[in-house]
Amino acid sequence: MLDRLLERLPAEPRRTLVLLGLVALVAALFRFPGLGYPGQEYFDEVYHAKTALQYLRGEPPTEWVHPPTAKLLIAVGVALFGYEPWAWRLAPALAGTLLAPVFFLLARRVLPTERAALFATSLLLLDGVYLVQSRVAMTNVFAVLFQLLAAALVVRAATAERLALGAMTAAGLALGLALSTRWTSLFAWGFLGLVFLAVRVRKHGRSGRIPGAARPGAGPAVFREAALGALTFLVLPAAVYLLSYVPWMRQGHTAWEAVTLQKAIWDYHAHLDATHSYFSRWWTWPWLYRPTWYSWWAGDGWVRGIVALGNPALWWASVPASAWALATGVRWRDPRRVFAGAGFFCLYLPWGLSPRTLNFSHYLFEAIPYACLALGILLDRAWDGRHPLLPRGYLVTAALLFLLFLPLLTGIPMPTSLWQFRFPGGGGLWTWFPSWI
Repeated sequence: MLDRLLERLPAEPRRTLVLLGLVALVAALFRFPGLGYPGQEYFDEVYHAKTALQYLRGEPPTEWVHPPTAKLLIAVGVALFGYEPWAWRLAPALAGTLLAPVFFLLARRVLPTERAALFATSLLLLDGVYLVQSRVAMTNVFAVLFQLLAAALVVRAATAERLALGAMTAAGLALGLALSTRWTSLFAWGFLGLVFLAVRVRKHGRSGRIPGAARPGAGPAVFREAALGALTFLVLPAAVYLLSYVPWMRQGHTAWEAVTLQKAIWDYHAHLDATHSYFSRWWTWPWLYRPTWYSWWAGDGWVRGIVALGNPALWWASVPASAWALATGVRWRDPRRVFAGAGFFCLYLPWGLSPRTLNFSHYLFEAIPYACLALGILLDRAWDGRHPLLPRGYLVTAALLFLLFLPLLTGIPMPTSLWQFRFPGGGGLWTWFPSWI
């Protein structure tokens, strides 16, 4: 059925435009309705939304422990529509909507088939943390959007026969936006740098020579590739990062103070000794041991809550699927699988080395898109295989779990009696384990 539907789509390039529009529409349908709930700041909005307003007023920012870009983007909605809940969540909702077509473009470029790309994108759209982060004024969804945009642009630029200045510049700007949103984008920056080097070396031979390097006068060609690599991964990201501090510098600070501020940011994260009810250790994240509750209200026989809970079908499969992709990709020299598997682990495992100790399970969100790529490959391979019901059953299960938890991802009211219902053994419809409460 899926293949018949795809066959009815127009030919390229309209075909890709239609699919991009469809995935963006699906994303928007779940991100914009009810965006005004809760009617006040909740969770880290008390820092990020408030800081966005302070930038507009020219006041010192309350939240300075992350770079400014996300707060400046949140400020756009506040500047246009006032300091209203839906207005300070408008930019995150737009970012979460744009993230879907950006991810599809990346998946379409790195996965073997269009069907695999659709499977991967569908899984990301069915993830609970992705939805929650798209509806709250926090920095995370912006970081993931810019990371995936950078990934798509780096892969596009690196796989060309000859590096193009325009493509490399676009990739460098995207990396700068990611880094100036959250420092965790350094994981993606390092991974994409390795991808760039690996692709160029593989494309031009094990020796790393570029076309013309063996000929006399090939020095300028070698210098050009090195210069474009430095532009993309060093010069432009540093420039964008510094420019993000311009509103802060206009409050009377200098560029040098912006540079020295980075040490204070490092010291804050490295020596943070605060505690939190929903703290969780990094190795527990894929297993959804301790999801983070952002909001809770109960009264008059109803409850409303918002919890950053990943889709169990996706998160529980993320580690084995990514390990499969990496292991088989290395064994069979399949760069597509290696990209998916290595991307997940490069964005996840560095948390084990991070000096910051107060961490939350939704931080794995930055690595989850790469697990979706690995699962997209698996589902595509199995779709026409000996057991076709398995991939179909998996996708149906993921969709049903998404719908089950949707009320707790968007704050839809639920009867208290239904919330309090318990199965034999103690688990509820939505609180399967004691650690989920």
